[in-house]
Amino acid sequence: MSATPATNEPEGTEVRRKPPFRHLLENTDRFVVAVELVTSRGVISDLAGQRALNHARDLAESPQIDVLSITDNPAGNAMLAADTLGTELRSIGQEVIIHLACKDGNRNSLESRGWKLASEGFDNILALTGDYPKPGYGGMARPSFDIDSVGLLSMYSEMNRGLRDGKGRRMKPTNFFLGAVVTNHKRYERELVPQYLKLRRKIETGARFVINQAGYDVRKDDELLRWLALSGLKVPVIANVFVLSLGAARAFHAGRVPGVVVTDELVALAERYASSADRGRSFFLELAAKQVAIARGLGFRGAYLGASWIWPTASRSSPGPRSSAQTVGRPLRAMCSSPVRTSSTISRATRRRVCPPQR
Repeated sequence: MSATPATNEPEGTEVRRKPPFRHLLENTDRFVVAVELVTSRGVISDLAGQRALNHARDLAESPQIDVLSITDNPAGNAMLAADTLGTELRSIGQEVIIHLACKDGNRNSLESRGWKLASEGFDNILALTGDYPKPGYGGMARPSFDIDSVGLLSMYSEMNRGLRDGKGRRMKPTNFFLGAVVTNHKRYERELVPQYLKLRRKIETGARFVINQAGYDVRKDDELLRWLALSGLKVPVIANVFVLSLGAARAFHAGRVPGVVVTDELVALAERYASSADRGRSFFLELAAKQVAIARGLGFRGAYLGASWIWPTASRSSPGPRSSAQTVGRPLRAMCSSPVRTSSTISRATRRRVCPPQR
């Protein structure tokens, strides 16, 4: 049993809820689509917060998107808490995944946060160790790292069984559906093997789904699925498909994001297409569409989409002249919904691979 979730739904309003993320992965063979959301800095009622909320609502309206995945202080920066935006999304029937990192709190604060999330109906949790903090108010933030992602998964798994109170009595169980991440695009064996061994520990301590780090090497993705199969670890894996921009390609190529590799050849292609009239957007969307198609073919259970130029980040403070619905420009709309035009670089064949009828 889980705690009774709180809700902001207006009384008498019927909300059309999307199927539970857990149900889709455990009880169907549907290819799941997740989209990453980065929250804003500041209160949700200011301009940046409202922009993020409006984009999130636009994404929630898409029947092709199953779950929205909300980050927790990404890259070590202080951001609006994921469950603030998540509460708004749940009230309109959208499934969400809450990221929870260990860098900003000790085990007691993470336990307390778990009770809060469970009480508010947030069951889908992605457990992360977290990035090293960036400078904050008055100086450099001190990291916690009291426990890591394995410890967090172990704690929340115990909460699912009913954590014992100070008198040894079992408390009411939570109903967390726990996920983990893995960085499988490491180049050298000495870097990669620890990732796989830690992934084994994450699954053994309660991870029920896995999202891998972004990357652009099909062989490494195939290797991940083969290693899991050979290890007898049966857990659904969702492929991370980050839609590139020229800036992101250059940052990844320079090694600014650990574990994400962009080769010399790929960054050269990004620079070439970025000089086109649409700044390379057609090329980057076609690349993402092919990644999704390949992920389906390899046996991934879904695609996890993220992009700096498609959905809002804290750096965008002005909504610009277009409406939120126009500026979202999500890859799935380009891949599946919009009609094929002669000028489009997203081919009919690619669309057929990416967008078969959902069961």
